[in-house]
Amino acid sequence: MSKKAVEVEPKSPAAQFDQRLKVQNLIDVGGMGYIREVYDTNLRRKMAMKVLRPEHRDNQRASDLFVEEAQITSQLDHPNIVPVHELGIDDEGNLYFTMKLVEGRTLINILERQDYRKRTEDDLFELLEIFLKVCDAVAFAHSRGVIHRDLKPENIMIGDFGEVYLMDWGISRLRARMRPSEMGADGEPMDPPTSTRQTQDGRAVGTIHYMAPEQALGKNTELDERTDIFALGAILYEILTQKPPYFGGELRETLKRAQKAEITPPQELVPFALPVGLCRISMKAMSRKPDDRYQSMAELKGEIRSFMQGGWRFPRRTYQDGAHIVREGERGDEAFIIAEGRCAVYKQIDGEEKLVKELGPGEVFGEIAVFTSQPRSASVRAMGEVSVAIVTRKQFEEELGLGFWLKIFVRTLAERFRELDARATDLERRLAEKGG
Repeated sequence: MSKKAVEVEPKSPAAQFDQRLKVQNLIDVGGMGYIREVYDTNLRRKMAMKVLRPEHRDNQRASDLFVEEAQITSQLDHPNIVPVHELGIDDEGNLYFTMKLVEGRTLINILERQDYRKRTEDDLFELLEIFLKVCDAVAFAHSRGVIHRDLKPENIMIGDFGEVYLMDWGISRLRARMRPSEMGADGEPMDPPTSTRQTQDGRAVGTIHYMAPEQALGKNTELDERTDIFALGAILYEILTQKPPYFGGELRETLKRAQKAEITPPQELVPFALPVGLCRISMKAMSRKPDDRYQSMAELKGEIRSFMQGGWRFPRRTYQDGAHIVREGERGDEAFIIAEGRCAVYKQIDGEEKLVKELGPGEVFGEIAVFTSQPRSASVRAMGEVSVAIVTRKQFEEELGLGFWLKIFVRTLAERFRELDARATDLERRLAEKGG
């Protein structure tokens, strides 16, 4: 082997290898290797064994890539990354490594089987839970200086009992330094070896349909964590639309679109309503310039969690600038969560409207009238275009699980707040009269 090659010693003699690991079903075949199901007779468990294809046995760079994949994956000890058990050479001289056998489906399998027009809120919630676990795996890899570079639904496995694994670290990159297989004899970066994941220009490596512009342009030494964040935004895009950001057309044409980040906004791609917040998150993650994306996995995860904890599961309504959303003195059985925009809260004091406060995204109003069945104590108007989520009295009682006693406590608290608000308004009116 060359000085830069990673040497691997056989872990066991050929006879022991054949007796201990019994080859069973072929699971998958790729350009660099194939994966088989094997059975460890010592530990009495099924495993997956990835083997470098025989035609690459004498290809030093292919061998180095294969060994590095096993080594990098084995050092990423995380619940959402498949553990590697053993790296060795079989009796025929082929490199192999064994790992946990994940039985289940890929995310792309799940997405392809969904009817997006009939997808429920629970279906979307479940997909976002999977997405967050993938984010956890990527965040951990980033903390160890590893960039995946090939994030896509095909590389996300969901087990039969809800396990989520981020797979295939074959072209992952070390943030602080280049992998040995990427360096030439003179110490300079080399173009990647030919593989099924290589684009036609012979420089960009990955899957074009999910690539950030810098990756599509082949700027491999400039890739960083934000390149993975772009790909995660692309996965979220496919969760929303059932299509990747770049699809259709010839490979070279698709590559040119990826290099310029020419992406149709998700809400313009499908003929049905999509959550505005998720569309915004996806497009921000896929910004053309890395500086315009989320700058860390923590930022992206925080946005997704905020969205899931907000009023996204409730119907939306949009109001234009100056429109009344609620009016003081009216009765109503709807409360509101501001999704986008700002609102102004007013009260009538001596025939004049007085501004009480302004409300922004995430804040709620109208809930007191819902809980007490009393007239609304203030008016709320839109300041510019405003999008609000609607929560009805029935949803408070059924969807939010307000039982009998809990309803009594909530109603009592609401009534007490209403009394205090009325007293404060009355006091303010008296002070105004004295001042006058």
